[in-house]
Amino acid sequence: MDDVKNTVELKEGELEEVSGGKISFVRRPDRAGWIQHQVQPGDTLIRIASRYGIANWRSIRDWNPHINQKSNMIIDGEWLWIRI
Repeated sequence: MDDVKNTVELKEGELEEVSGGKISFVRRPDRAGWIQHQVQPGDTLIRIASRYGIANWRSIRDWNPHINQKSNMIIDGEWLWIRI
């Protein structure tokens, strides 16, 4: 976990999808075992999984329902749930 500077802890229910596919975060009660990762230029689901020691990159996609299941496209600057 060398790149921890790009993460913050998430609270339960912070991820909310709003119209137009935009993602917003709302503070809610603590949710242990999750962090937030902001996608950086050059990031891929495989690289992010490797960074956090996650065996299967598809887990990240499953934890983040806003990621398109067919394209697996992530966008620079968006925030992802990561279970640690």
